[in-house]
Amino acid sequence: MKSIGRVRHFFTAHLFRRRRSSVKHLRSPMDCMPNEIISHIFHLILLDPEQNPSFSFCISQVCARWRELALTTPNLWTRIAYTYPITDAQHMCADFAIQRSGSQPLSILVDCRDPEWDWDEENHSFQWSGMQDILNRLIPEAKRWKALDILTDTWLPIYSFLRLTKTIDDLPHLESLSLARCNAYFAAQGQTFEPVALNEHIPLFGGSPIPKLRQLCLTGVHIDWTKSSLRNLTCLEFKYHAMDVLPTLPQFASILNNCSGLEELTILGWGPQFGADPLSSVTAITIPSLTKLSFGFVDVEYGTQLLSLFQVPSLRELCLEDVAATISPLDGQPSDPLLEWLFTSQPAARASFSSTDGLPINPIPLQAVRVLELRNLHSRQEVFASLFKCFPNLIRLSCMDVSDEALLALTPYAIDYPAQLPNKGMSSRIGCLCPALEELYCQDSDPAVLMELVAERAIIGSVPPLRDVTLEYARTSRPHPDSHDYDGLVKTGIRILGSASGSEASDSE
Repeated sequence: MKSIGRVRHFFTAHLFRRRRSSVKHLRSPMDCMPNEIISHIFHLILLDPEQNPSFSFCISQVCARWRELALTTPNLWTRIAYTYPITDAQHMCADFAIQRSGSQPLSILVDCRDPEWDWDEENHSFQWSGMQDILNRLIPEAKRWKALDILTDTWLPIYSFLRLTKTIDDLPHLESLSLARCNAYFAAQGQTFEPVALNEHIPLFGGSPIPKLRQLCLTGVHIDWTKSSLRNLTCLEFKYHAMDVLPTLPQFASILNNCSGLEELTILGWGPQFGADPLSSVTAITIPSLTKLSFGFVDVEYGTQLLSLFQVPSLRELCLEDVAATISPLDGQPSDPLLEWLFTSQPAARASFSSTDGLPINPIPLQAVRVLELRNLHSRQEVFASLFKCFPNLIRLSCMDVSDEALLALTPYAIDYPAQLPNKGMSSRIGCLCPALEELYCQDSDPAVLMELVAERAIIGSVPPLRDVTLEYARTSRPHPDSHDYDGLVKTGIRILGSASGSEASDSE
């Protein structure tokens, strides 16, 4: 993407120079390029997902040659974007893109979220009719859909999409689908789905097969879990559902069993309903190809029970998050029970703990995990230390809103004494957890704790020093460049990210 960015910046600069230039007899070096090369460069720029789809319209207005190239290059018009508020101009741009893209597959974004976070079902300005106007243009081109992302504040637009697309029976190119009702509140403990009158489980595209679908993200969106054709996925995201619209455990297991090649799985909030089917015989869910698992729990006991079902022998990346801390910041919960289950139920660790009777053997091979991400987790230093012992091959660790006890657990220690090293030269027997760790990313951590960790791991010799360390100030301002903390972080080799403090911003002005 860096090379694409350089090309984009070059062309953007050239574009404005062309507009400013009034010396017509001067010939730009770009005018000597063959049309095929310029068209290919245009296409490379649009491959960048951050590039605004309106770029195609911009380049078509630079000069007669570029306009001719743009209008005769269908793959420059394959991205359609609707953003709130939906306007007639956006409909017109979509019509142009549909016409000019010929038979090329389409990537479509419909983002009707109000920037003011309007979750009022009855009074939101984007309702059924708004989605219907968009789909009236898109449904006739359903055979060309390649990627479709729909983001809403409320349920009615999603409901209208599910209803209006029930008759689509041919989606030969659809590879990626994301439907998101962006309201994490519904994943709160005990919360049920609203509006109750629209609590209908509708089959995705009427249950029609979607042969090329590989990536599916359902955020706060429920469907008919049995009749929808969910097969052969490689990436599945299941996020922020209300408890009463969840699939049963057999339905959930069936979906995963039909995706034997699944490589990435995200569950934030809840997965299946436990106990909804008393005759269920599901005791394990094996996902042999899964390499990345992102798991966010609202209830620790539920999360432990669900994790204990997974058999994921190929796991290499793991993300753990306390979602409850995001949904209800005032209702904090300790992460200890789930973290303790993770390390006490590891096969290699069970012999070290005397109180593991009745705990299921943990089928998650932490020893092979290379990337670990922790979010909103708070526990004691000894709990983090016991957890990190299970990650001998960990290369990258990210800690976001995680208590500093996690960093303290990574600090080298004297094996003869359980406390921190009082003096670096007192003992030749020094222990260090996560010995393969190379990259560390932290948010809003105590700079003194982080600097001590980096410095001590750099001098002990038994493990390689951390080569890439970043501290981002996400919720607070970064320290002033003249401050002691800033100077220490820089000298320790720690990258500093985040917004400047008010005084620093004033100085720069």
